[in-house]
Amino acid sequence: MLQDLSKTNPYELFSGISDDFWLWLFTDGYRKHSSLRKVLPEMPSEDLQLHLTGSSGDATLKEAFWAYVTFKGLYEKHIGSITFCNSILDYGCGWGRIIRFFIKDIEPSKIWGCDPIPEMITICKEKNKWCNFANIGTTPPTQFQNNTFELIFSFSVFSHLSEESHKGCLVELYRILKPGGLLLITTRNRDFFEVCSQLRSNKDLDTLNAGPRSSAKAFLDTKQAQEDYDNGKYCFTQLGEGDWSYWGETAIPKSYILNNWTQQFTFLDFIKDPNYGQNIIAVQKPHGNK
Repeated sequence: MLQDLSKTNPYELFSGISDDFWLWLFTDGYRKHSSLRKVLPEMPSEDLQLHLTGSSGDATLKEAFWAYVTFKGLYEKHIGSITFCNSILDYGCGWGRIIRFFIKDIEPSKIWGCDPIPEMITICKEKNKWCNFANIGTTPPTQFQNNTFELIFSFSVFSHLSEESHKGCLVELYRILKPGGLLLITTRNRDFFEVCSQLRSNKDLDTLNAGPRSSAKAFLDTKQAQEDYDNGKYCFTQLGEGDWSYWGETAIPKSYILNNWTQQFTFLDFIKDPNYGQNIIAVQKPHGNK
């Protein structure tokens, strides 16, 4: 396998290997074997990793791997084997840290990532030569056709959207999702309110990267945020300005999903994860809907 990987499709090379070995190939294996670095997607600069995720190197890859394994597991639980999925979209792919893991499961030409920041798409195309990437606007619509994707996932995007923006994006994702397709979205969990509070009391706050540091400005009234969340309200603190005024920190409770999303989607699951501060919402576009 390691003789000449530069022109070999990773799906043909790695299809069927275990997930644990797959993670090793991206971490220890990547560092040990120069041949792997010819075929597996590269990482962007450490500064960029820290700015967007608050971590870098193996730590940020392991978080992405957790998302990948969880998303794949949900698809196989509710739809079927990921091997038979013909189209995947990473909505808000950033520098492409999650999308890379799917290239052993299906033909990479069936995998798309999109993001509203042109620099991210440039980096994705430079670092991942296998998948497809497209720049989208900060507001819908996207350039994708109706009923295109069988799986759409969006990690830590709806974790930052205003309620108005989230509604617009949800309509767009419904449009481009195939009937029977699966939509997986993450949002901040209830514990995040305390995280913001703890950040404000952190004496070393100024030493943190600007991305994670900005969360200290969110949900200034912790008890009120918790009460709103428990009462099923959409919890959002605006942090962005100008064209990014829709951007901030967001926590969406399960009861809000049940009251507001089920007019369009069939609700499947709401997973509370204590490890990475993201809850996962799983919904399906009903069969027969256009």
